[in-house]
Amino acid sequence: MPYQKTFAAGLALALCSPALLAVENDREPAADLDTVEVSGNNRIDPLLPDNMPSVEDGMVFSGKKTTAIDLEIQPTFVEPNLRQMFARLPGLFVSEQKIPSIYNVNYRGLGNPHESEFVAFFQDSVPLASDLFGYPTIYYLPPAQRVERVEFVRGGSGLLFGPQIGPTINFITRRADAGADAGGSTEHSFGTDAFYSTHNQARWGDGTFGLMATYDRRQADGPRLNEDFEVDAGYLGVAYEGIDDVRIGFDLDLYQSDSGEAGRLNSAEFAANRDLTKTPFNRVEIDRLIATLSYDQRLGEDATLNGRLWHSYQDRFSRRSAPFIDPADEPATTNIDQQEFKTFGLDLRYARGWGADHVLTVGTTAYRTDSPRTRHVSPDIRSNTQRPEDLLYDQDRVITYNALFVENLFRFGNLSLAPAARFERVNYDLFENVQQPGLSRDPIDVDQTENEVLFGLGAMYQVGEVSEIYANISEAYRPQRFDDLANPSAELAAENAPEVSRAMNYELGVRSSPVTGLVLDVSLFRIEVEDKVEQIQVNVSDVLRVNSGDSRHQGLEFSVEYDFFALRQSPSRLLGFVNGSLLDAEITRSVTASLVGNTPAFAPEYLVRTGLMYDNDRWKVALIATLVDEQFWQDSNLPRGTGDAQIDAVIPAYEVVDLNAEYRLADAWTLFGGINNLLDEDYYSRVRNDGIEPAAEQTFFAGFRFEF
Repeated sequence: MPYQKTFAAGLALALCSPALLAVENDREPAADLDTVEVSGNNRIDPLLPDNMPSVEDGMVFSGKKTTAIDLEIQPTFVEPNLRQMFARLPGLFVSEQKIPSIYNVNYRGLGNPHESEFVAFFQDSVPLASDLFGYPTIYYLPPAQRVERVEFVRGGSGLLFGPQIGPTINFITRRADAGADAGGSTEHSFGTDAFYSTHNQARWGDGTFGLMATYDRRQADGPRLNEDFEVDAGYLGVAYEGIDDVRIGFDLDLYQSDSGEAGRLNSAEFAANRDLTKTPFNRVEIDRLIATLSYDQRLGEDATLNGRLWHSYQDRFSRRSAPFIDPADEPATTNIDQQEFKTFGLDLRYARGWGADHVLTVGTTAYRTDSPRTRHVSPDIRSNTQRPEDLLYDQDRVITYNALFVENLFRFGNLSLAPAARFERVNYDLFENVQQPGLSRDPIDVDQTENEVLFGLGAMYQVGEVSEIYANISEAYRPQRFDDLANPSAELAAENAPEVSRAMNYELGVRSSPVTGLVLDVSLFRIEVEDKVEQIQVNVSDVLRVNSGDSRHQGLEFSVEYDFFALRQSPSRLLGFVNGSLLDAEITRSVTASLVGNTPAFAPEYLVRTGLMYDNDRWKVALIATLVDEQFWQDSNLPRGTGDAQIDAVIPAYEVVDLNAEYRLADAWTLFGGINNLLDEDYYSRVRNDGIEPAAEQTFFAGFRFEF
């Protein structure tokens, strides 16, 4: 209801302000400091905080909509609460799931958020997707305590990281540092549903070599039977900086999770008992390894070389049977699915300044993924055993990818122009070792190559000393996924040959800091998507993946932040913020005539986050409110099922508030805690064909950190 939305939005500005201002006023006034003026011809870059520099690590960010959020201002929170991690990144929609094995995010209504297929995630510029194209799903994110900064680039990734229609999120993590002091920390927290989390870190540096190691563990029982999880993550890093202007690093990330899947509910079941368990034996397990060798060098005053060589391994294992509710009989069988992803990749970028103030960047990315897939149908719904006699199908999948790209930043006084071009070559090699019984088609044997050329143009104009106007036009495309070309369960797999989906991204915005402490960024955007790939039901038992139609996504995105203490000579900050997006999305063409004019799934008309963040040398406090409009969960804009089995067409609007705080008792000891979903909102934001995934109700956590 409207008054609830107003209350939730205003709460962030009402609860904390008086108390925090009182705390700050009680502090002794800061001593006057001499003002240091720096003069010269160099422009301020970036002009405003929370924006990316014009050029960094061989990538041009000028003329693109970017946001870089330092998480240091926020008190400790424990992942998987992505609402808090993304609180200051406007427009990102989190489709919430309580277990940490699967992450669901989308942006501007571009596709189903399931496993974040339409948002490209990176860690220190290394891709986190299972496979960038064939299976672009996210089952791993770095632990929140290791994330130092989150970089958010819009506009089809700006041709920086790949061809994706959606944006890129790059987690910049704490790594080994030769300049680090020897030390470490141990952190422990406890909470609702037997939640426990620990984060442990040790670091050392002598100016030439640096070492860092971390270990994380999270576990909880969950409010429902079989909604428990266990996560273990480790990191080991080595850095060598014994050569002037060179850093050589090796980083090893290990991750393992085991999570229960309690089952999704229809609308009547959610209303009657949101804690109902329908799949008491379904599990999903993820094992992930990422090994990265990095080389960063400054070649004189006007050139840099940045390289990444990585190996990634992921094992995605799930055991899933049909839902049932006692006293109904248990299902007779369960599907045991395993997909492995073995990737070797290279990313190399070179940047050189030339002329008066221009910068040329060139680079290449290449990777190869070998991804075998099997399914067993077991008569034991409690067992992970994969017996040879239970094998349903066995498929080999290989992707080989190469890209070459060039971008030049031209600067003409206050005007900057950045044209970009990217050439892509993707080869799919798919082969069926064992075909599913009962299918009459020929075995899958696909060897297909796609070549694409993309162009983009960014522009930025600095207005005075505190404002800039930016614009970007970027081509993008979405390569075929494995199942688009060769679904092992489909009778019509031989006919599954949809073309790539294409898009044009347009953005026009202004960034400004009209008064000290106030920063705003407002933009208009439009995305035109052509030839979306969708599943069309062709008979009772089979579907065909086709280029089904087009959609248009347009609207306004904004971010306003103000530091109430900016004019005071104080180390403290009281940051008030509000950000969000207003979205108008529509299906403009479809092979299914009834879809034309509909709103695409998961495209709420508004998504707003607002709050307060306070920090000084002792306290950190964050109060964050998230407001999301109602939305459809499928393109038909219709319910699924009938009667008591119906899943309603609309996900209702909801408002969620989170409160976190931490207090430094002494140099070595810190206490922290929080209340997630402070107002105990009863809601959900994740729906699939088999039902509703309840979002977490009110939960609590508290803990301590010891540093040495």
